[in-house]
Amino acid sequence: MTTASRGGAVPITTSVDSVSEVLFRAGRWWTEAFSTSLLDADIASIEGWRVLGVLRGGDGFTMSDIAAAMSVAPPTLTRIVDKLVDGGFVVRRVDAMDRRRVLVYLSSKGKTKVRKLARQEASLKTALADEFGEDTAAALLRTLARVAELPVPGR
Repeated sequence: MTTASRGGAVPITTSVDSVSEVLFRAGRWWTEAFSTSLLDADIASIEGWRVLGVLRGGDGFTMSDIAAAMSVAPPTLTRIVDKLVDGGFVVRRVDAMDRRRVLVYLSSKGKTKVRKLARQEASLKTALADEFGEDTAAALLRTLARVAELPVPGR
């Protein structure tokens, strides 16, 4: 595939020779495919959906736990969670075991949104399985999960 410009045709490739381009384009595909049916007037950012995704995995998390799970700076997370609180999707509660800690929980409205998130994730997994086969799609997701855990070179 190419794209035309005044200087000629620029090849558009996902060749494995360009790791950065492959990962960038795969990330862009995932974000666009995910955003298509999730972003709405209630939750208009992928980051808001990511918070809901983290919260579905337990019964209350500290802001520090959520920030670490998402690799997001705490001030950024605070803004995201504030919007979710304002929308009624999450609630903050003082931890009964340690009153110095505040935990963030899904509200019932947030749990409804998480069901939409789960449906979209299932749809995208099905699309990958249809394209590559179930075993290859599962291996791809496992590999990408490992990539996300790698230390950043030079840090």
